[in-house]
Amino acid sequence: MEISVKNVVKTFDGKLVLDSISFDVNGTGIVGYLGPNGAGKTTTFKILTNLAKADSGEVRINGIDTKDYRKALLNVSSLVGNPEPYDDMTIKEFLEFIGGIRSMSRKKVEERISVLKKDLALDDLNKNCGVLSKGNKQRVVIAAVLLPDTDILLLDEPTNGLDPVEAYDIKRILKKIGKKKLILLSSHIMEEVKELCRDIIVIDNGRIIAYGKTKSIERKFGKGRGLERAYINLVMGKHEN
Repeated sequence: MEISVKNVVKTFDGKLVLDSISFDVNGTGIVGYLGPNGAGKTTTFKILTNLAKADSGEVRINGIDTKDYRKALLNVSSLVGNPEPYDDMTIKEFLEFIGGIRSMSRKKVEERISVLKKDLALDDLNKNCGVLSKGNKQRVVIAAVLLPDTDILLLDEPTNGLDPVEAYDIKRILKKIGKKKLILLSSHIMEEVKELCRDIIVIDNGRIIAYGKTKSIERKFGKGRGLERAYINLVMGKHEN
Protein backbone atom coordinates (compact mmCIF):
# COMPACT_ATOMS: atom_id res chain seq x y z
CA MET A 1 0.00 0.00 0.00
CA GLU A 2 1.66 3.18 -1.17
CA ILE A 3 0.92 6.75 -2.21
CA SER A 4 3.73 8.55 -4.01
CA VAL A 5 3.60 12.24 -4.94
CA LYS A 6 6.52 13.71 -6.89
CA ASN A 7 7.00 17.42 -7.69
CA VAL A 8 3.29 18.13 -8.13
CA VAL A 9 2.39 21.67 -9.21
CA LYS A 10 -1.14 23.05 -9.42
CA THR A 11 -2.39 26.54 -10.21
CA PHE A 12 -5.92 27.95 -10.22
CA ASP A 13 -6.62 31.19 -12.10
CA GLY A 14 -2.93 32.01 -12.12
CA LYS A 15 -2.51 31.37 -8.38
CA LEU A 16 0.03 28.75 -7.32
CA VAL A 17 -1.83 26.34 -5.03
CA LEU A 18 0.65 23.46 -4.89
CA ASP A 19 4.30 24.36 -5.26
CA SER A 20 6.18 21.23 -6.38
CA ILE A 21 5.09 19.05 -3.45
CA SER A 22 6.56 15.59 -2.89
CA PHE A 23 5.87 12.91 -0.30
CA ASP A 24 5.63 9.13 0.00
CA VAL A 25 3.44 7.21 2.44
CA ASN A 26 3.29 3.44 2.59
CA GLY A 27 2.47 0.42 4.69
CA THR A 28 -0.43 0.43 7.12
CA GLY A 29 -1.49 3.09 9.60
CA ILE A 30 -2.84 6.64 9.59
CA VAL A 31 -0.85 9.58 8.24
CA GLY A 32 -2.09 13.08 9.05
CA TYR A 33 -2.13 15.74 6.33
CA LEU A 34 -2.29 19.07 8.11
CA GLY A 35 -2.35 22.71 7.16
CA PRO A 36 -4.32 25.97 7.47
CA ASN A 37 -7.37 26.66 5.33
CA GLY A 38 -6.21 27.35 1.79
CA ALA A 39 -2.87 25.58 2.30
CA GLY A 40 -3.56 23.05 -0.47
CA LYS A 41 -4.86 20.04 1.44
CA THR A 42 -8.14 19.54 -0.41
CA THR A 43 -6.48 20.27 -3.75
CA THR A 44 -3.99 17.50 -2.99
CA PHE A 45 -6.83 15.10 -2.20
CA LYS A 46 -8.62 16.06 -5.41
CA ILE A 47 -5.50 15.37 -7.45
CA LEU A 48 -5.00 12.03 -5.70
CA THR A 49 -8.58 11.04 -6.60
CA ASN A 50 -8.54 12.43 -10.15
CA LEU A 51 -11.09 15.15 -9.30
CA ALA A 52 -8.46 17.66 -10.44
CA LYS A 53 -5.44 17.43 -12.72
CA ALA A 54 -1.94 18.49 -11.71
CA ASP A 55 -0.21 20.98 -14.01
CA SER A 56 2.94 18.89 -13.69
CA GLY A 57 4.48 16.20 -11.54
CA GLU A 58 3.58 12.58 -10.93
CA VAL A 59 1.18 10.75 -8.62
CA ARG A 60 1.31 6.99 -8.19
CA ILE A 61 -0.87 4.74 -6.06
CA ASN A 62 0.46 1.26 -5.47
CA GLY A 63 2.98 1.99 -8.21
CA ILE A 64 0.32 2.85 -10.79
CA ASP A 65 0.29 6.34 -12.35
CA THR A 66 -3.06 8.00 -11.64
CA LYS A 67 -3.25 9.02 -15.28
CA ASP A 68 -4.57 5.48 -15.57
CA TYR A 69 -7.08 6.41 -12.87
CA ARG A 70 -9.46 3.47 -13.33
CA LYS A 71 -6.68 1.05 -12.46
CA ALA A 72 -4.85 3.25 -9.94
CA LEU A 73 -7.96 4.08 -7.91
CA LEU A 74 -9.50 0.61 -7.95
CA ASN A 75 -8.33 -0.05 -4.39
CA VAL A 76 -8.88 3.50 -3.07
CA SER A 77 -11.87 5.07 -1.32
CA SER A 78 -12.12 8.77 -0.55
CA LEU A 79 -13.99 11.44 1.33
CA VAL A 80 -13.24 14.85 -0.19
CA GLY A 81 -15.06 18.09 0.54
CA ASN A 82 -18.46 17.95 2.22
CA PRO A 83 -20.58 15.40 0.33
CA GLU A 84 -24.03 14.40 1.55
CA PRO A 85 -26.20 11.38 0.76
CA TYR A 86 -29.12 11.93 -1.61
CA ASP A 87 -32.13 13.17 0.34
CA ASP A 88 -34.67 11.15 -1.65
CA MET A 89 -32.91 7.82 -1.02
CA THR A 90 -33.09 5.67 2.10
CA ILE A 91 -29.80 4.87 3.80
CA LYS A 92 -29.93 1.35 2.36
CA GLU A 93 -30.73 2.60 -1.15
CA PHE A 94 -27.87 5.09 -1.02
CA LEU A 95 -25.34 2.48 0.09
CA GLU A 96 -26.60 0.06 -2.57
CA PHE A 97 -26.20 2.86 -5.12
CA ILE A 98 -22.58 3.37 -4.04
CA GLY A 99 -22.01 -0.38 -4.19
CA GLY A 100 -23.26 -0.36 -7.78
CA ILE A 101 -20.88 2.47 -8.70
CA ARG A 102 -18.02 0.45 -7.21
CA SER A 103 -19.11 -2.67 -9.16
CA MET A 104 -19.66 -4.65 -5.95
CA SER A 105 -21.82 -7.78 -5.95
CA ARG A 106 -25.21 -7.56 -4.28
CA LYS A 107 -24.10 -10.16 -1.75
CA LYS A 108 -20.95 -8.20 -0.86
CA VAL A 109 -22.93 -4.97 -0.53
CA GLU A 110 -25.41 -6.62 1.85
CA GLU A 111 -22.57 -8.08 3.93
CA ARG A 112 -20.78 -4.74 4.20
CA ILE A 113 -23.98 -2.84 5.02
CA SER A 114 -24.64 -5.26 7.87
CA VAL A 115 -21.14 -4.73 9.27
CA LEU A 116 -21.23 -0.94 8.88
CA LYS A 117 -24.72 -0.64 10.35
CA LYS A 118 -23.33 -2.07 13.58
CA ASP A 119 -19.89 -0.45 13.54
CA LEU A 120 -21.13 3.06 12.73
CA ALA A 121 -24.43 2.80 14.62
CA LEU A 122 -26.32 3.85 11.50
CA ASP A 123 -29.92 4.96 11.80
CA ASP A 124 -32.82 2.83 10.51
CA LEU A 125 -31.68 1.72 7.05
CA ASN A 126 -35.16 2.38 5.64
CA LYS A 127 -35.13 6.02 6.76
CA ASN A 128 -34.77 8.69 4.08
CA CYS A 129 -31.42 10.46 4.20
CA GLY A 130 -33.20 13.82 3.87
CA VAL A 131 -34.59 13.61 7.41
CA LEU A 132 -31.31 12.68 9.08
CA SER A 133 -29.37 15.01 11.36
CA LYS A 134 -26.05 16.39 10.11
CA GLY A 135 -24.16 13.93 12.26
CA ASN A 136 -26.14 10.95 11.00
CA LYS A 137 -25.71 12.09 7.39
CA GLN A 138 -21.95 12.16 8.00
CA ARG A 139 -22.12 8.61 9.32
CA VAL A 140 -23.85 7.51 6.10
CA VAL A 141 -21.19 9.25 3.99
CA ILE A 142 -18.44 7.53 5.95
CA ALA A 143 -20.26 4.21 5.57
CA ALA A 144 -20.28 4.81 1.81
CA VAL A 145 -16.52 5.41 1.88
CA LEU A 146 -15.90 2.25 3.89
CA LEU A 147 -18.34 0.12 1.89
CA PRO A 148 -15.88 -1.23 -0.74
CA ASP A 149 -13.38 -2.24 1.98
CA THR A 150 -10.41 -0.87 0.00
CA ASP A 151 -6.80 -0.93 1.23
CA ILE A 152 -6.26 2.85 0.92
CA LEU A 153 -8.53 5.55 2.34
CA LEU A 154 -8.23 9.29 1.65
CA LEU A 155 -10.25 11.12 4.29
CA ASP A 156 -10.65 14.90 4.25
CA GLU A 157 -11.87 15.89 7.76
CA PRO A 158 -14.03 12.79 8.38
CA THR A 159 -15.27 13.95 11.80
CA ASN A 160 -16.35 17.37 10.55
CA GLY A 161 -19.76 18.31 12.00
CA LEU A 162 -19.90 15.44 14.48
CA ASP A 163 -20.49 15.87 18.17
CA PRO A 164 -17.88 14.42 20.58
CA VAL A 165 -19.67 11.08 20.98
CA GLU A 166 -20.12 10.66 17.22
CA ALA A 167 -16.51 11.67 16.58
CA TYR A 168 -15.36 9.15 19.19
CA ASP A 169 -17.15 6.35 17.33
CA ILE A 170 -15.58 7.33 14.00
CA LYS A 171 -12.10 7.53 15.53
CA ARG A 172 -12.60 4.09 17.07
CA ILE A 173 -13.41 2.68 13.63
CA LEU A 174 -10.46 4.46 11.99
CA LYS A 175 -8.05 3.11 14.61
CA LYS A 176 -9.25 -0.39 13.85
CA ILE A 177 -9.02 0.12 10.08
CA GLY A 178 -5.56 1.68 10.34
CA LYS A 179 -4.13 -1.56 11.69
CA LYS A 180 -4.66 -3.22 8.31
CA LYS A 181 -4.99 -0.37 5.81
CA LEU A 182 -3.32 2.90 4.82
CA ILE A 183 -5.21 6.09 5.62
CA LEU A 184 -4.26 9.65 4.61
CA LEU A 185 -6.24 11.86 6.97
CA SER A 186 -6.81 15.61 6.86
CA SER A 187 -7.86 17.24 10.13
CA HIS A 188 -7.71 20.53 12.01
CA ILE A 189 -8.16 18.81 15.38
CA MET A 190 -4.74 18.29 16.92
CA GLU A 191 -6.01 15.97 19.66
CA GLU A 192 -7.48 13.77 16.97
CA VAL A 193 -4.25 13.82 14.98
CA LYS A 194 -2.14 12.96 18.01
CA GLU A 195 -4.47 10.12 18.93
CA LEU A 196 -4.71 8.59 15.45
CA CYS A 197 -1.68 9.42 13.33
CA ARG A 198 1.65 7.59 13.27
CA ASP A 199 3.15 10.26 10.99
CA ILE A 200 2.15 13.75 9.92
CA ILE A 201 2.76 15.90 6.87
CA VAL A 202 2.34 19.66 7.25
CA ILE A 203 1.59 21.82 4.22
CA ASP A 204 1.44 25.61 4.18
CA ASN A 205 1.12 27.99 1.23
CA GLY A 206 1.29 25.04 -1.13
CA ARG A 207 4.59 23.70 0.22
CA ILE A 208 5.40 20.74 2.45
CA ILE A 209 7.11 22.24 5.49
CA ALA A 210 7.39 19.16 7.72
CA TYR A 211 7.02 15.39 7.47
CA GLY A 212 7.88 12.84 10.13
CA LYS A 213 6.77 10.75 13.06
CA THR A 214 4.05 12.51 15.03
CA LYS A 215 6.00 12.30 18.28
CA SER A 216 9.15 13.59 16.62
CA ILE A 217 7.35 16.59 15.08
CA GLU A 218 5.74 17.36 18.44
CA ARG A 219 9.05 17.13 20.26
CA LYS A 220 11.08 19.11 17.72
CA PHE A 221 8.68 21.98 17.09
CA GLY A 222 6.46 21.93 20.18
CA LYS A 223 9.33 22.46 22.60
CA GLY A 224 7.50 20.52 25.30
CA ARG A 225 4.20 22.34 24.77
CA GLY A 226 2.37 19.72 22.73
CA LEU A 227 1.42 18.99 19.13
CA GLU A 228 -0.87 21.99 18.79
CA ARG A 229 1.99 24.32 19.69
CA ALA A 230 4.28 22.45 17.27
CA TYR A 231 1.73 22.95 14.48
CA ILE A 232 1.28 26.63 15.27
CA ASN A 233 5.03 27.19 15.35
CA LEU A 234 5.38 25.48 11.98
CA VAL A 235 2.68 27.41 10.14
CA MET A 236 3.74 30.70 11.70
CA GLY A 237 7.25 30.16 10.40
CA LYS A 238 8.83 29.64 13.79
CA HIS A 239 10.77 26.56 12.76
CA GLU A 240 14.20 25.52 11.76
CA ASN A 241 15.05 25.50 8.07
